[in-house]
Amino acid sequence: MSAAPDYPGAVGWTAQPPAPRSRALGLTSMLIAIPLFVLSVIASAVVGVSIGPFATRTGAGFSYNSSDLPAGQAASLAPVGILMVAQILVGTALGILALVLGIVAVATKRGRPLGIVGIIVSVAAPIVSFAVYLACVVSTLPPA
Repeated sequence: MSAAPDYPGAVGWTAQPPAPRSRALGLTSMLIAIPLFVLSVIASAVVGVSIGPFATRTGAGFSYNSSDLPAGQAASLAPVGILMVAQILVGTALGILALVLGIVAVATKRGRPLGIVGIIVSVAAPIVSFAVYLACVVSTLPPA
């Protein structure tokens, strides 16, 4: 007459399945990364198109020197400079945040697919933005 003991390894004991984990972390990563990607590409296009006409071609590429500009032109480019600084500072901070949240989401299985999207988009954003910037500058360079 032996009864099953009252401990987890006892016969007849069934483990409860783990509760599903929230996908909020992966979703947050993705929701930061995608708009940041779009806004970064738009800002790169605006900056590239605005600065391109003021650059000069050289044998190895192009150069830009704001000290050569008249005061009126330099003043008109000030908002573009502010946009560029904001893009670099805010974009970098939010991009790193999206990347870290995505990595944590993937590692802890809290929205893994969404975290993967967040990682990919946050890594691709600066690469694509720089390519768009260069394409816009080169397309608007004055003739040599």
